[in-house]
Amino acid sequence: MKQLNLEDIRTALYEMNIPAVRNFPEETLKNADFWFDLGMDERNVIYLISNLEMTKRVKVPALIWDSLKEKNTVYILLHAVNAHIIDLDKQ
Repeated sequence: MKQLNLEDIRTALYEMNIPAVRNFPEETLKNADFWFDLGMDERNVIYLISNLEMTKRVKVPALIWDSLKEKNTVYILLHAVNAHIIDLDKQ
């Protein structure tokens, strides 16, 4: 089963022209809030997920949005995605 890691998210964010993520240490990036620390809105987060789906050949169910209601951090997204990820190579 495929799993995404922090570097996958860092690379996708960098490709989205959010270059500051290269300077974030691992713990800082894990705890970074999409809205406040990274300056992203919901549309940008959807684009991030779409980018990860295409580059990693996975499907991320829409229910992961429930995880982001309480806390909008990179770690929460990563944890939710890895808990519900669908590997398209095994379909």
